[in-house]
Amino acid sequence: MRISNSPFSGIAPQPDHGDSIRQSPHGRSALDSAKTMVAQPGASSANVQFGAAAQPQTGVESTEKQLLSLLIQLFKGNAQTPPGASTPANQSLPAQGSAPASKATAVSDVNTATATGTAKPADQPKATDASFLDDSKYSTPKELERWAPMVANLPPDQREQAAKELNRPIAAARMAAEKGPDAAKAMDFINANPALKTAVDTGKHGGKADGKITDGDLKAFAKNMQKAADSADKDVANYRKYHPDADPQSLEMVRSAALMRANEPLTKAADPKHALATEGETKVDGLTSADGLKAIQNDNPGLAGALKQSAKTWSQPGFLTQIDQGGLEGRSLAAHSPDKLFSASNISDWIKKQAPTNGGEFASVLSDAATLNSVANTDISKLGKDVFDNPSAYSGEQKAAVMVKLQQTQQSVVAGHDLRKTEKTEDALAEKIAQLQADPDVQAFLDKQIPQQSRALVGSTPQLQKAVNEQMQKVNNGQALQTDMASADKAVKKDQPNPDYSNAIGGLSAQLQMQRDLLGDNANVPTADQILGNRPDLQGRIQDAYERSRSEGDAAKDQPHKSKADTAKTIYDDTRSGLSAAKDGYDAVAKSAGRAGLGEVAAKVGGRVAGMVVGEAAGMAAGAAIGASIPVVGWIADAAMSLGFGISAIIEAVKKHKAQKAFDHNVDPVLDQFGIPKAH
Repeated sequence: MRISNSPFSGIAPQPDHGDSIRQSPHGRSALDSAKTMVAQPGASSANVQFGAAAQPQTGVESTEKQLLSLLIQLFKGNAQTPPGASTPANQSLPAQGSAPASKATAVSDVNTATATGTAKPADQPKATDASFLDDSKYSTPKELERWAPMVANLPPDQREQAAKELNRPIAAARMAAEKGPDAAKAMDFINANPALKTAVDTGKHGGKADGKITDGDLKAFAKNMQKAADSADKDVANYRKYHPDADPQSLEMVRSAALMRANEPLTKAADPKHALATEGETKVDGLTSADGLKAIQNDNPGLAGALKQSAKTWSQPGFLTQIDQGGLEGRSLAAHSPDKLFSASNISDWIKKQAPTNGGEFASVLSDAATLNSVANTDISKLGKDVFDNPSAYSGEQKAAVMVKLQQTQQSVVAGHDLRKTEKTEDALAEKIAQLQADPDVQAFLDKQIPQQSRALVGSTPQLQKAVNEQMQKVNNGQALQTDMASADKAVKKDQPNPDYSNAIGGLSAQLQMQRDLLGDNANVPTADQILGNRPDLQGRIQDAYERSRSEGDAAKDQPHKSKADTAKTIYDDTRSGLSAAKDGYDAVAKSAGRAGLGEVAAKVGGRVAGMVVGEAAGMAAGAAIGASIPVVGWIADAAMSLGFGISAIIEAVKKHKAQKAFDHNVDPVLDQFGIPKAH
């Protein structure tokens, strides 16, 4: 990580996939199948695609006849299931597209990274002809075992070849070092793939490439690659050990990040500025850049397709920020803002500490990444406090970009609480962020952009699309909620014997919002009440947990003279009050919910409905998927923000004065730019 004061990464946001997703024959077939299924309420289908017909919804109606009717309806949002209505059948993202339909189609392998290499035509065969590597003694089944966790998401008949492709850099370096009959061909392969050439050139000593590849360089590079792959294997194994019920989307993100970790000796050398004889040639310094990831995709035709797909995924600003800040907390977070650079430890720490572990968390990560993507190419360097004094003079895009920048700065300010007196700065940041969150132009801009960017992010690789499709099926049939509730059951303690289903409920709401974003406004996305209506077993468990919590917890003690329905309504009113307090900004909203939030911490943005959960007593799940009648809070990139709130790992080895200087250098330029008091 390096200190950076640039407002945003220089990567252009992903294009609007709203049209492109409707172009492939597979997508068109799937789309019409979805419409056919919607017309047949009882029908079931393996897949439903973008553009399914909307199902009419009615407003939430309160009732005082049953204990939890009100609470559950509030959680479920502004729709009820008519008697006999069925939950919309399982839904899927199309690879890209829409048209005549005879059958619903699963995601096809679109967006597969293809080699668009810049190698000269004469060098192209040298760059891509790798069968002599794939079939060599350096790519035996034993040698390929280290790549097994990274290709486990592929169909069985594709895994061996994918592993061989990933092993090519190691095989080429070892073959060239051993001076066998194909050593010259191996060197040709290395020289024809620029990232590999620079990585090998600097394999032993690092620093700048000098054009002198020695046996020591070759052997050191191969050894470093083997160690990196083994470390990535361990990261994946530990993730699966501690999160055995992780959803397929989260697991796919972890696998993709692990591919970056396994290839770190290669990716850190891939930036074209590191290449020999480049004007302004820079050192290979252990950091992978966004430009390096682009070069992996476009300029190295002999490298593995799986690696290129992962590079495509993580080069997008929203996802890049995830590992850019991976593992940072306390003073290290206070001193660093996103800079489009990451290290091997950033990736491993992200997998260990910050990767999503269930569907709700994945939905939150995706929402935040889409927010960042939306403003990634917006220049705010010449903007200042006039944005707040004369907001009508600025576009929704500009104001959204300022909002995100202030949120990132707020993250560092909160993390530096022990270095400076930050209270006034925090209050001022919260006030300005809240103003922008409530701005109609910001809401309109993000209301349009977030779904588009979400589709682009999910569409970055076929494997992620497939994982999202798989999770949609589980969400819509109640299996995902059941899994999350089971996790809550395992977390009960002696002093808190009742399970807290709030995360499970919030996760369901967040995932349903994600479906609406990905599938479009006309999609036949089920409501939470429909899902629970088809799973009375889960509904009963939620009711039972609340019953026990109410009888044993503080909620009942606080309101001894109220009926059960009145108690429920009071809880809802308190929640609504907290969620509508836009003027108090992020901190107040987070506190009103008892945590930073799961999924989008927003009551409503344009036509968007997001979920938030409040635990009023131990183990009580009183949800609030807020509908159109609730005032707007605004948009908050909560997962990115929440990283800064767990200040538990202050780096004691760093002298406080030095840490203060780094903190000031990180946050002061932004505070000065927008007229916010500094923490001095």
